[in-house]
Amino acid sequence: MKKLNILVACGSGIATSTIAANEIEDVCKEYGITNYSISKCSMTEMLGMSKNADIVFTTNNYRGEIDSPLMNVTAFITGIGTDKLKQKIGEKLLELSN
Repeated sequence: MKKLNILVACGSGIATSTIAANEIEDVCKEYGITNYSISKCSMTEMLGMSKNADIVFTTNNYRGEIDSPLMNVTAFITGIGTDKLKQKIGEKLLELSN
């Protein structure tokens, strides 16, 4: 399993990205993914930081183009649809780590 570099972005890089990062960490544990690192940033920092990321998660809508896979995780903030989102994230992370 290769090490996954996970990036989580929100408006400020502090509040909702921390909530999302904690949820993603739980997904990693649930899916047996142990070789990863999670970084957080603001939406304005995301473009530059995404160059080193295997996958980027955002709590905001992002319509631009980046080279890494991008997934919106607003459900972690709203609490709506989190089980489905966790499954989708787990499957994607497993795919990327192999």
